Amino acid sequence: MSSDALTEEERSLIEAKRRKALESRNRNIAGGPVSSVPAVHKQNVVAKQPLCYQGGYGSTQAGKVDDFVHMARSWVNSGRISMNFGTDDLKDNENNDEIDHCTLKDRIPDDLLSTLFPFQKDGVCLALKRSGRVLLADDMGLGKTIQSLAIASAYYSEWPLLIITPSSVRFSWRDQIIRWLGKPLNLNLTHITVVNSGKDIMDDWDSFNSSPITIISYDLMSRYGKELLKRRYGVVIADESHFIKNIKAARTKAATPILKWAKRVLLLSGTPAMSRPAELFPQISAISPNLFQGGFHEFGLRYCSAKECPWGWDYSGCSNMTELQLVLERSIMIRRVKADVLSQLPAKRRELVVLDPSIIKKGSLGRHAKTMLTDKLSSKEKRSALFEYFHATGSVKLPAIEQYVLDIIECGHKFLLFAHHTDVLDSLDKLLSEKSIRFIRIDGRTNSEQRSVVCQIFQNEDDCRVALLSITAAGTGLHLTAANLVIFAELFWNPGVLVQAEDRAYRIGQMDSVLIRYLIAEQTADDFIWPLVERKLEVLSKAGLNRETFRMTDSTTRLG
Repeated sequence: MSSDALTEEERSLIEAKRRKALESRNRNIAGGPVSSVPAVHKQNVVAKQPLCYQGGYGSTQAGKVDDFVHMARSWVNSGRISMNFGTDDLKDNENNDEIDHCTLKDRIPDDLLSTLFPFQKDGVCLALKRSGRVLLADDMGLGKTIQSLAIASAYYSEWPLLIITPSSVRFSWRDQIIRWLGKPLNLNLTHITVVNSGKDIMDDWDSFNSSPITIISYDLMSRYGKELLKRRYGVVIADESHFIKNIKAARTKAATPILKWAKRVLLLSGTPAMSRPAELFPQISAISPNLFQGGFHEFGLRYCSAKECPWGWDYSGCSNMTELQLVLERSIMIRRVKADVLSQLPAKRRELVVLDPSIIKKGSLGRHAKTMLTDKLSSKEKRSALFEYFHATGSVKLPAIEQYVLDIIECGHKFLLFAHHTDVLDSLDKLLSEKSIRFIRIDGRTNSEQRSVVCQIFQNEDDCRVALLSITAAGTGLHLTAANLVIFAELFWNPGVLVQAEDRAYRIGQMDSVLIRYLIAEQTADDFIWPLVERKLEVLSKAGLNRETFRMTDSTTRLG
């Protein structure tokens, strides 16, 4: 392990500084300290009015809340906003006031429920109180996936379930369903249809129509929306729902009738466009069509600072944001940022992301796979074969890696992107350049002076979105805490090198929990390298030489 690896003392110092910064961040918001972590008390969960998480609306700011409520209700009284909680489009026959952490055990599978953090249980309770029609707008990494599966499981009797998601994470959703709902709901892969093309719908309609779970990309959903509407899904999850932000886009036009028909609708987005409220309207109307009864134009006049121009109306502005935020949080939106729940989060979390196998051309890997499975090779020959397999895997993974990276960029995140092979780094460099994404690159050809300059650019300039880094050449000596998301496009068989690379973001000065995602392709060298990494870590741990673990424990994957 390099001397650049964090010592236990340094890790403790990171945690101490992170906690201190959090306390400072939450002090004197309204003339006194305000706790940013919602207390987990039964009376909070069953309160008549839903909890407000965003913007510091807490019990110590009752005066401010009353002012906001007065402001919002004065507009309600004009007849343009329906703010009656439990309106007809949200009602069901359940007694939602009785939902709390204790009663969740009657509706959520035990293994899944026991995995949830307290703030995640709060989110599930609030979603059930709102009859399963919500915009779950938690920050990235706070577990929108696992919360939505918990909520969907509570309405299992109303399935079929439709999951609309960016294409790059369709198979990660499949694996999460099997992991958390497979045993308690008696589900296996045959019960899940992952739509790869229109043929999966049109050529085998009977099979498609009988599948209890469908996972489809936004692009395919926009082309086959009419067929999906015929299926009459009772529960719909739309992951990264800001993909339907444009009211005129084909995606939005196809999704809207599907979402409005379903009885339960869960929209997931870590980036709600509060600064561009016009982009929120399609999502709001899909969840609660009657919330803003005046339609989009009246919504635009009130919240988009709409202006009439020679070519028509301009809805690109924003106005009355405090009022809009309050109305949304009191009706359909659940929003927690990391600062709200930081004390409940581990400092560093890892996730495996299974890449879309439909765009991974594995035909060229057949020879390598057969070589790895033979018993006739010596250890040295097998190691050489694995090196070749590893290099070939990088190339065949590239289309799926690029798709995933573009999806992350569309979500607006700033992140570190690690790869090992030069051809993979070059391809990602080309992709980012062609898409006009500002980024830095550090590999073996970057000298010390250049490293310092580009690191400062990434740290200090918000429009520099990506740090493209070599796992071995940029894994030490860099300070890149401006990002709290780290993505590994490729693996590496030395776990110590991976830990050091992770710690480019997890260093002194990092005030957030760091999320690390490893992109895995099935039936490639990843199938051999990942277990190898885990075994090495297990040996080191038993010898007392390593405190890190790459095992995907419940405490990490529950944040997926």
